[in-house]
Amino acid sequence: MLSLFKLITLFIFFLSFYGIIFVRRNLILTLIFLELSFLSISILLVLISYTYGDIMPQIMLIYILTLTAIETAVGLALFIVYFKMFKTVELTDIAYKK
Repeated sequence: MLSLFKLITLFIFFLSFYGIIFVRRNLILTLIFLELSFLSISILLVLISYTYGDIMPQIMLIYILTLTAIETAVGLALFIVYFKMFKTVELTDIAYKK
């Protein structure tokens, strides 16, 4: 049963890795895929905590969730500034719009 959850976590992580690397056109999609990678790491930490009966991975999970919330707030603030400057959310022409 735990190996199934590990496979699901691995699938979510590689899906987010693929999204971050290969889908670079849209800023919102990039942020969503970054959140997916943090989600997969969080699930893995819960699995480690359950497997070994240790509470330290759960404490690390709280820190990771805090960092994820901060990253989302900063990312959305940058998104708003970018949208106000260029009136688009596409990242493909960022070098040409200086």
